Amino acid sequence: MKKIFSTLIALATCAIAFSQAAYIQPSPTGKNDTITLYINIAQTTDGTMNNALNAMLTDHPNDTVYLWAWQPAAPVAGLGDWSNSSSAMAMTKVEGAEKLYSMRFKPTSFFGVDATTFFTNGISCLAKLRNGNAYAGEYNGEAKTEDLNINIIPKLCDELYCVFPEIAKTNDYVSITYDNTQETTPELQNLGEDECYIFLRAEQTVFVAYNYTDPALVPTLPELKMKYIGDGKFRITFIPSDLFGESGVLPADFVFNKLKYYVLKPGFTYTTGAPTQSFSFISCD
Repeated sequence: MKKIFSTLIALATCAIAFSQAAYIQPSPTGKNDTITLYINIAQTTDGTMNNALNAMLTDHPNDTVYLWAWQPAAPVAGLGDWSNSSSAMAMTKVEGAEKLYSMRFKPTSFFGVDATTFFTNGISCLAKLRNGNAYAGEYNGEAKTEDLNINIIPKLCDELYCVFPEIAKTNDYVSITYDNTQETTPELQNLGEDECYIFLRAEQTVFVAYNYTDPALVPTLPELKMKYIGDGKFRITFIPSDLFGESGVLPADFVFNKLKYYVLKPGFTYTTGAPTQSFSFISCD
């Protein structure tokens, strides 16, 4: 029964996705996932934004469709011109679907943004023919769809470090979960329940940054101790601006843009090249 129920849920999810004009898979989405962006032009509405691509593809089904995107940023490979799209933006026609097109990519690399920017802004795009002015005068609109917007649902991660929420401001509660079973540094493997501490560093830029404390002192501070939650996992929850504000290490004009962190245990510090993780905050503006 459980298997049948899971199958029905999967089919329902698939049906919802295919009824949307634009969507991504997988969803929810992990910050390091490679995704497939789908645009179902049959679900778009001609005439809403001087667009007529749906009708054009009915009459010209073999025309190549191109992606035109501007959020979270323009693609790194370049869009080309409206009258001559870059070949890198050509989408793949999905077999067995009349007007369904796809493109596969890793969002952070494709758009040249960090994961926080991707999750915050989502994807704003449209589909078009290579020449957005094609068939001028023959149809009531340009060779494009209306503007399409895709909200991104973050996935709870299953990596060495997980930060929740994946989108946060410096005055939000932030939880960092560390999975010691995935640790590759021999000295930190098989940590005891009271051995896990976290090093924190507030960063404005690469050249303007402040440690919460010296790495050697991290295991002496109770507020930096991570709580054991079972199955080899540890967690710490705090408000970054409050924690660093109470420490007094940040100057008054400091702009807290990024949090750097890594795990330590009593008696161990990295002599060179600690494998630092980072989390970027969204602006309060």
